[in-house]
Amino acid sequence: MSNCNAPFVDDFQWAVIRLATLQRRGQPGRLIFATVTLLSPDRPPPTKMTGADSQKLGKSGMTVFFRRTVLNARQAIDWYRSLGESNSKAPVPSRREDLWRNDGIDITVSDLVDDPLWPNLGLPMGESLLSQPTGKSDPAPFIGSIPSRIHRRFGNAEGFETLIANDAVLAFIARRLHINLRDYPEYLGSAALIVPNHIIKQIDNFLIPANDEHGEQIFYRFVPRSGQTLDGLNISMFDTQAYLLTGFETRNVPINGILQMDKGSCIGAYGYVVTHPVHGVLSYHLPSGFLRTMNLNIGIVNQVRKISVPVSESQKSTQTEYCVHRTQRVQNSVIGDETIPSNANLRVGIAGKQREKAANAVRYDQHWFGEGKREEAMAFVRTRVSRARNLIMVADPYFGVLQIPQYLLAITSDTVKVKILTSRLAFEGGYTPEEGCQEKESSLATNSVERLNRFSEEIERVRKEGNADVEVMILPGKSPVLHDRFLVIDDEIWFLGNSLNTLGERASMIIKLPNPDEVLRELENMLNQANTFDAYRQQRTNA
Repeated sequence: MSNCNAPFVDDFQWAVIRLATLQRRGQPGRLIFATVTLLSPDRPPPTKMTGADSQKLGKSGMTVFFRRTVLNARQAIDWYRSLGESNSKAPVPSRREDLWRNDGIDITVSDLVDDPLWPNLGLPMGESLLSQPTGKSDPAPFIGSIPSRIHRRFGNAEGFETLIANDAVLAFIARRLHINLRDYPEYLGSAALIVPNHIIKQIDNFLIPANDEHGEQIFYRFVPRSGQTLDGLNISMFDTQAYLLTGFETRNVPINGILQMDKGSCIGAYGYVVTHPVHGVLSYHLPSGFLRTMNLNIGIVNQVRKISVPVSESQKSTQTEYCVHRTQRVQNSVIGDETIPSNANLRVGIAGKQREKAANAVRYDQHWFGEGKREEAMAFVRTRVSRARNLIMVADPYFGVLQIPQYLLAITSDTVKVKILTSRLAFEGGYTPEEGCQEKESSLATNSVERLNRFSEEIERVRKEGNADVEVMILPGKSPVLHDRFLVIDDEIWFLGNSLNTLGERASMIIKLPNPDEVLRELENMLNQANTFDAYRQQRTNA
């Protein structure tokens, strides 16, 4: 029996279900992600899919399966609403010729939470009503190019760590479900319903130039889909200018679909929302300015040069090549009005961008330390160290004896785990003994052992003063794989232009990374491959 109570279902005939599951041989597949897309009446259902696509998940013994099926709209929504019940199953196609032997098999689905409450739908938007969903701010990249409303059912996202770490599997899913689950982990174990705008086929929106009878006007033309009318539709129009909301007006959409609004001068940005009394929000357009002028530059490539250069300074270095395409400009032209009405938008916009850049500098803790600002730079780092509650990691090939009391004694919490990733350069320097320099080599080895002993004493000092969990690792090799320097405080990472032993002596920059996750993973990999301090110290003592 159907449990579908969606008011929009009767406006659609067909739906496409895209289902990805994770399965271990002999066990039911677990829901990774699924979408149910209702097809507009003028869009025919796709041809059947033969079988299922699969991708092995590395050496885990598990496989990702993908299956696309076509159901009638009511059956598709019934399946969507049945997910999370004790007997969840893969969908069964409505057309007999589409059936496959594994359709209808059991799948494992966790309890699901509706967002929004069923049967309400939401139109994806950006970070605010006046911003566009682009890049990672788009909450529903799986929709595609057709404006649609969505409903989501979120499930348990735990247990997919191996899948998220596998690039090949993520690419396999992204090609079929149009979503990168590493960027959108909230959709793991979940499902989404996609409902296209079935009433309006298109909305034309453009500027009508001023003439002797009227000023500039904004023109709207609404085109309904076949068999639909514009009866009951409303349009709410909002105008912005120089970061001000200058107009907000709601009008009934005329039955003929033509609406002209007198504006006098359209020098701002204009957006709208179209709503239906039953189906809610159907369409949204963020505030945008009208394009008045285009500068067109045309050039031709008249020379192609191939450049060959060594990869490094080594005499045995391999060569790398790249091409340079020299372009000759042959035509410059202006399309549209060469004169733009005078307004404050540009001036306010430029000033706003400057404030935005300054705010981002504060947000990412960007600091420039000029030459001779050593104490100021040290105080900056100590302040961040003192705020740590769980983790401090110093990744610096030159982090040596003196830096321990300079920075690590500023720790204020006894729950902090300290990880130090340094290298031989902190104890031995960059000197490489040459033939005939045995005396200098012996002196260097002695100094190295002394530094190691002092380093060990300073580490014990940190442990005794309330931070017992200190781990020191030494990067292997004469030339460490790590060049840049990083300071990790809990879940934030600062990039240091200079090592902590010289920070502020010469002009340098410190900035907090906007996306620290990738760097933290790489630093953890280096830690796993490094040698313990005790092993390195023993080796140098016996040398």
